[in-house]
Amino acid sequence: MEIQKDLEPSTDLEFCGLLAFEDPPRPEVASAIEYCNSQGIHVLMMTGDHPLTAMAVAQEVGLGGKQPVMVCAEEFPQKFEEAWLRDNPNFLTTLDIVARCTPLQKLNLVRALKTAGKLVAVTGDGVNDVPALKTADIGIAMGERGSRSAKEVSSIVLMDDNFQTITNAIKEGRQLFLNLKVSFEYLLLIHIPFVLTAALIPLLGFPLLYLPVHIVWLELIIHPTALFAFQGKLSSKATPQASGQAFFSSTDIFQILSAGISVALAMGFLFHTGLSESSELGHARSLALSLLVFWSAALVGVFTRLKTWPALIVFICSILSALDPD
Repeated sequence: MEIQKDLEPSTDLEFCGLLAFEDPPRPEVASAIEYCNSQGIHVLMMTGDHPLTAMAVAQEVGLGGKQPVMVCAEEFPQKFEEAWLRDNPNFLTTLDIVARCTPLQKLNLVRALKTAGKLVAVTGDGVNDVPALKTADIGIAMGERGSRSAKEVSSIVLMDDNFQTITNAIKEGRQLFLNLKVSFEYLLLIHIPFVLTAALIPLLGFPLLYLPVHIVWLELIIHPTALFAFQGKLSSKATPQASGQAFFSSTDIFQILSAGISVALAMGFLFHTGLSESSELGHARSLALSLLVFWSAALVGVFTRLKTWPALIVFICSILSALDPD
């Protein structure tokens, strides 16, 4: 019995047209890449696509600038072995694209970056991305077109498959970090003179500076200020934060201590001056407490530049609370 095979036609054809298929990047990816570049976030494309395809996509979204640095893993497989990457830790910092990259090579790249002390986030949607997603510090899978295995091993699943969602999350996280840092700076700059004057002035033989009503009054100013005044977008661009960076640098600590102690000394001087001038304890307390309240309002003005309504309200209310109605 003879079986006739269907053969594709190769002769007697007439050219009628050409179909071109394209899977373009989202239009917002370019702005997301630009944000990463401005914030010191190194974006590395690891793809199994052809080098020309990878280069075209990278240039379209602005990855690596006008001339992205690309290496084809298929041509230089030895450079993507774990031992070679470990001996050349600076190799990956100069790359923008790794084309023809296998799942094992992606895994080696992630391990090498982590060994170099980098905080690594990997995005992917296929089964071939699973090893890298699982090994990364933060695995981010695509929720719409991602495979089930990629979603299961990832820390985060993007429901919109949008790279800009990642950068938006970074912006929110850095803004939150900045807000918390400024809030803690304010609390320290207020409480250092508060605690020092409350403890040292009586120890030096002077009357108590703070009565219970004064402490309640100050707390009604301090805590709402720390809670509301620093919870907005204080700056249009959050300062880049290095991985593992301390909450306060040594310079920050020195400045906070210097300013806090200086205000404490000024409050002590005003308290002593008030007692010397009129021998009225209430007058001396008013001078010292007014300085602390105006110091609180000044900090709000400096840190927020009064760009948000909560900051402006707190600033005005703090000043009004220290004014003598008479």
